[in-house]
Amino acid sequence: MNRPISPPLDGFSTEEELLFRFADDLPWPVIVIRDDGQVIRVTGEIAGRKATVEIDERASFEALFPEYFATLRGSVCWLVSQEAELTRQLPNGVIHERIVLRRISTGSYLIVLDQTKLRTLEISNVQTTRLAALGFMVAGVCHEMSNPLASIHSMVQILNSHYEMEPDLVNKGLTNIAAGVKRLLNISSRLLNFGRVGEEPQCAFPVDAPIEDALAIIMHDRRAEYLDLEFERDPGAVIFGSISQMQEVFINIFENAFQAMNGVGKLHVKTQRTGGMRIIITIRDTGPGIPNEAMQRLFEPFFTTKPAGHGTGLGLAISREILCEHDGLIVAENNADAGACFRIELPLYREKS
Repeated sequence: MNRPISPPLDGFSTEEELLFRFADDLPWPVIVIRDDGQVIRVTGEIAGRKATVEIDERASFEALFPEYFATLRGSVCWLVSQEAELTRQLPNGVIHERIVLRRISTGSYLIVLDQTKLRTLEISNVQTTRLAALGFMVAGVCHEMSNPLASIHSMVQILNSHYEMEPDLVNKGLTNIAAGVKRLLNISSRLLNFGRVGEEPQCAFPVDAPIEDALAIIMHDRRAEYLDLEFERDPGAVIFGSISQMQEVFINIFENAFQAMNGVGKLHVKTQRTGGMRIIITIRDTGPGIPNEAMQRLFEPFFTTKPAGHGTGLGLAISREILCEHDGLIVAENNADAGACFRIELPLYREKS
């Protein structure tokens, strides 16, 4: 039940008294702030605070609520309508809050929304969804691993069936076994990455950085000698997240484009900020494009258009999961002339001023 922590002081104007009533009727904790930064009313209970906030001396907003003051933007932050999110460490655990500051003629009011349970539920849902996807993929894993295992088993039987064999035959057999083992390790590694949630360190970085790293890895392959690369950068396109995970996303997409073009063609990459606090990364190639029958299944785990043994079908599935965790999305389509186009959208990161 909502209740005022401190009664209004004497000497307030009629407009301020109306603001008090409005704040008291809201179902969330509210902090009422005068234009000079003085807190004149606090309603409800704010996590990590005492049941009573002393405001008889009209202490400043910065002194009473330094964590909220530091989170808001602007030199005189309580005069700018805005919203922000913050995470606070309390003795009894971590809480996640969303604060909404609104400016009106009689002053400003800050609404405090406790989103700890919602955030916990979201993380739990992500983990549950990921585990459900892993369970659904078990049949695909068995099928995908059965081919290299059968090849290894057959080759071992051949090698064991002869006491004396030509060195070339032995070397060929060992090479086939090594290739099968490498494929199994690759599948295992991809599955581990697919099942991992939120374990990578996160920070703000230009999205062009992991793109350049991924391009350097692809272009280092000698088969890319005849690949024409065009990269249009946007230095201000900054995102927040895991730079290593984003590098994996771009490596997966660039590798697909490289293989589709057989190392010969043009790869065009462009990053661009939009007017709506979003970033668009467009990746185009001049390969044969994506078959219509494959378009709907492109991001399904273990679905691949590559020949057997040349892909696990997990690259794009993992990439989509990573982008979802970064509040982004990925769309695939064919160019009007030739080749495939992947469009990635991510939220633009802005530092608090």
